[in-house]
Amino acid sequence: MKKSRRILIILAGVVLVPAILGGAAWLFLSRSPLPKTRGRIKVAGLIAVVEILRDRDGVPHLFAKNMHDLYFAQGYVHAQDRFWQMEFWRRTGSGRLSEFFGKTVLGTDIYLRTVGFKRIAEQEYASYDKEVRDILEAYAEGVNAYIGKRKPYRLGVEFILLKLQGVDFEIEPWTPVNTLTWLKLMSQDLGGNLEKELYSVDILRLAGLGLLKSFLPAYREEDMPLIVNEQELAAKGIAKS
Repeated sequence: MKKSRRILIILAGVVLVPAILGGAAWLFLSRSPLPKTRGRIKVAGLIAVVEILRDRDGVPHLFAKNMHDLYFAQGYVHAQDRFWQMEFWRRTGSGRLSEFFGKTVLGTDIYLRTVGFKRIAEQEYASYDKEVRDILEAYAEGVNAYIGKRKPYRLGVEFILLKLQGVDFEIEPWTPVNTLTWLKLMSQDLGGNLEKELYSVDILRLAGLGLLKSFLPAYREEDMPLIVNEQELAAKGIAKS
């Protein structure tokens, strides 16, 4: 009986110890990408102090003393909250998905490079005046201030999964062209409602505005989305419009 119990204890240890260690390792890795959202952070590149307040839904609200710092902070919090999405979409827009996912998406890369979202973005950036370029540069500086000194595993769980699959990659600095490429890709992605828009126009032509509202009713007042609650507005001395 004692021997059987000893064997059971050994078997339990063999099973449980690796499971506990593996769980602890995954907990550490999965929580490492979570950003610091409390306290103070010293960041090179800012002109003055920036205040970032997050509401109960985690939405950041930025308060800066100049426009450079405002766009810098916007880039910083975007990288904090969603850098995997940013990295994935800039690679999508540039036709570089196969670097992550292999030959299975090579056809998609060829299509995206043929369309030329990045190429158009480069031409667009070259045509901008200094004011617009400064905005794009400040935003990129903010992104890079966050990602610059962080290993991939601290930027998103998805990067950990890629590394575990043996994918070799580096996180490149963010550029203004990356931002514009994202916009070009989003314009195509958000164009998926084109058929619905044309459908609405047909109803408007045939039935008039009154029936269009019946077919496509607006939000009810109680269903309207709210980003900033009244208490937060009042705390900053802002009246609800």
